[in-house]
Amino acid sequence: MTRRAFELSLELENGETSFEPGGRLAGVASWSVSGPLSGIELRLKWTSRGQGGRDIKIADTIALPAPQPNERRPFIVTLPVAPFSFKGTLISVGWELELVALPVEEKASVAITIAPGREALVLEEARG
Repeated sequence: MTRRAFELSLELENGETSFEPGGRLAGVASWSVSGPLSGIELRLKWTSRGQGGRDIKIADTIALPAPQPNERRPFIVTLPVAPFSFKGTLISVGWELELVALPVEEKASVAITIAPGREALVLEEARG
């Protein structure tokens, strides 16, 4: 069986990876594949990590219709207002934008921050 070659990439406008809640994220999705695609999707997802493990939630899926084997497509995504990116002692939440080639689920991703002031909140353990 011959394995198909996949090249996927995400370029964010001005290389920016930190955003205000409800803001807009713009960029270009690029792909080059050696065979036909059934689809290309952008997935905006957040992951909570803590002592109990990891949980992934897809906040938005944007289909990029009729993909050609070699293509560059601009995109704009409106970001959600919550949850904020944060780092805590017991749990943390991080965001990611992912480009997915279907049906094989090949992926490229970029970690992003969504929080007031464009900086992940840092939660400190209460003492007392």
